[in-house]
Amino acid sequence: MTDLMDTRTETRRRRKAERPQEIVEAAFIEFSRNGYAMTTLDQIAERAGVTKGTIYVYFENKEHLFISMVREAMKATLDTVQDMFERHEGSTADLLRAQFSFIYQHIVEDRRRREVVRMLIAEASRFPALADRYHEEINRPCLELLKQAIQRGMDRGEIRRSAVTDCPLVIIAPIALVDVWMMMFDDRHPLDLKTYFDAHLDLVLNGLLTKPA
Repeated sequence: MTDLMDTRTETRRRRKAERPQEIVEAAFIEFSRNGYAMTTLDQIAERAGVTKGTIYVYFENKEHLFISMVREAMKATLDTVQDMFERHEGSTADLLRAQFSFIYQHIVEDRRRREVVRMLIAEASRFPALADRYHEEINRPCLELLKQAIQRGMDRGEIRRSAVTDCPLVIIAPIALVDVWMMMFDDRHPLDLKTYFDAHLDLVLNGLLTKPA
């Protein structure tokens, strides 16, 4: 009898731990289907199989849930790129190659993340606070990771100071182009991502390094 009670308690504990992820997954489906503005917490609760009140146990409001959904999709990738920086002992060129390769594999080719970007583009003018929060929690950390790598290269004499190092946003701009291109033309004019990646990396390295990569 005790073993049965322990099993039930453990099952309830596990279900409670899994509930936020289930709500986030339901939110992604509803946001993708209806857009941010037209999606309600009632719809998300129904899809997740919980009450609306349960959502408020884990998330402050719809905006918090949306940003948590985005953060969940990006956190592992950002953590890995940061870990690459901290562990890397070779040249900065090799560090950038590794980081950009990982980013293309886990961000650029991620259709789920691109769907989030599509939603943000569509809703940014009506919900500027949502776009600003995305910028602070996702865009800014990505840019800071790039600045870390650039500063490392400058400290080691591998990267020259230039207009590019002063505005590193231009280094990651081609990733934004991939998003827009694939959202608009992927079914009719698909990109060769391998060739595009090679060209992007060549542009980055030869635009930054003191001598050609």
